[in-house]
Amino acid sequence: LDAARYLGEIDFLMAKAQTALEFIAGMPIISENGEVNLRKARHPLLEKALKKEKKEIVPLTATLTPQKHILLISGPNAGGKSVCLKTVAMLQYMLQCGLPVPMHEASTMGFFKQLLMDIGDEQSIEDDLSTYSSHLRNMKHFVRYANAQTLLLIDEFGTGTEPMIGGAIAEAV
Repeated sequence: LDAARYLGEIDFLMAKAQTALEFIAGMPIISENGEVNLRKARHPLLEKALKKEKKEIVPLTATLTPQKHILLISGPNAGGKSVCLKTVAMLQYMLQCGLPVPMHEASTMGFFKQLLMDIGDEQSIEDDLSTYSSHLRNMKHFVRYANAQTLLLIDEFGTGTEPMIGGAIAEAV
């Protein structure tokens, strides 16, 4: 049993090393205060798919600090806003699982006790939920359970409602 555990650890370390080499990834500087400063961050699965098509990924840069802890991304449809959120989510999960992260080595990331996300359309015929109702249900959950040690990512906030109402709900959350 000890040998099997040892081989499992060695296999895990080798997989981490291969991931680091494949995606040119490493460990960011760890922030104690929850600061996130992503530099030249890349979504590993998107990068892999684009390489097959002989295309290059456009890396992203984003910063969140205790003083500036809200980042609003706006732009045209198909402009990459959702991909940006998914990249942040993927990289945060990778870090929290102990995996190397594809970004510039001077990037800063912290650990969060909770990662809460509303990315994508979760409407449900069975639960009689529209897209808007689904978003509201998620916001209720976020307000109830999020705290200072939560990374909260929300995509297309207020979709399905009048923009001014969606903005007011976003401010409240």
